[in-house]
Amino acid sequence: MTGIGKISVYMIALFVLSACDSSQTLTESQARQTLQDYYDAHPVCTSMAIGFPVEIANVAYLKGQMEALTKAGLIVVTGTRYRVTTAGESALHQGADKFLGGTDICFAKRSVQKITVMTVPTEVAGVMIATVTYDYALKDLAPWASEPAMASAFPQIGTVLGKSQGRATDVLVQTTDGWRHEREVR
Repeated sequence: MTGIGKISVYMIALFVLSACDSSQTLTESQARQTLQDYYDAHPVCTSMAIGFPVEIANVAYLKGQMEALTKAGLIVVTGTRYRVTTAGESALHQGADKFLGGTDICFAKRSVQKITVMTVPTEVAGVMIATVTYDYALKDLAPWASEPAMASAFPQIGTVLGKSQGRATDVLVQTTDGWRHEREVR
């Protein structure tokens, strides 16, 4: 091969390598940070069917829940009106389901401990995705969440706290702003 031929081969190789889009790659560090950013902004919550403030004359079917929330200092009752306290503002939020309403009761956050498995980013329906399996633990646990009255009134809280570590699998999607959790791009 002549000198010009070698240069041409090198130029073609350089062109092909430079055409590879490194932004489509996903490192373990990027995956962990993307998941952690998502879970820092989206705490672990359970739901109840009513929103606050609310006027309830007969709370028989909600009595245990309302008493637990009151005892925890998250709501206050005046007559038949229940409203969120200043302390409750950080834990009680309008439910994610805008149609059904309700209240989300947030009590912890996930802490991504270790990435255990990652798929190679793959194009699906014109979008690059990767599936990531990871170990997590709960952090920033609200002190009131471990109260027996709370676990009794909201069994989901007791279940989650009983299994404060676990393994989960989420899908990450490549966007123009980098990798994001799939729930952020729906």
